[in-house]
Amino acid sequence: MTLSNMKWAGTALCLAGIALTSFNVYPLNIVFGLVGSGLWTSAGYVQDDAPLVIVEAVATGLYAVGLITYIFIQVSKWI
Repeated sequence: MTLSNMKWAGTALCLAGIALTSFNVYPLNIVFGLVGSGLWTSAGYVQDDAPLVIVEAVATGLYAVGLITYIFIQVSKWI
């Protein structure tokens, strides 16, 4: 994947995540945001853009924690 394609895919996925959040489509909004921010973190790393890496790495981490929490809650309902 080229850098330009990575940035466009990240942008599309982040915007899709925002749209899904505005319609309260949970947890799909977290998945889209996680992948989109992950792509932007990678793009920032390739470009050596520390502010971009920091903001997107934090967003990726928060999305990951949210997804793990969601999975944990769903699994705990089975027990």
